[in-house]
Amino acid sequence: MKGKPLPRVTEVTRPYWDAARAGRFVIQRCGRCRRFVHYPRPWCPHCWSTELDWVEASGRGEVVTYTAVHQAPSPAFAVGAPYVLAVVRLAEGPQMMANVVHIQPREMRVGLPVRVTFEEREGGFRVPQFEPATG
Repeated sequence: MKGKPLPRVTEVTRPYWDAARAGRFVIQRCGRCRRFVHYPRPWCPHCWSTELDWVEASGRGEVVTYTAVHQAPSPAFAVGAPYVLAVVRLAEGPQMMANVVHIQPREMRVGLPVRVTFEEREGGFRVPQFEPATG
């Protein structure tokens, strides 16, 4: 069985994946309107500026919505089922989809504070995921 899929790295997303590989969680910030941007892209979706910088994010957020996945979409994900897939609102504002790990689906709730953690994958890739934040 093949491992979980690896991210598709492009010129735009390379800084994000390079930081993740180093255990750092970064997102873009617009130099013109100063808003944070996620997912990585070549221009700001708020003001269309191309003045985007990569900044260290807090790695904290809260669950906006979630689902418990009992039937994995492919054999690569079946080992972890059931698992939680959530939309997380980052402390900086943008939302992103990721797994919430180290929690049983029945313990999940909207508003749960979470923090970033990284899942190791083949080839040295580290994929940002979230876990319940304590303290």
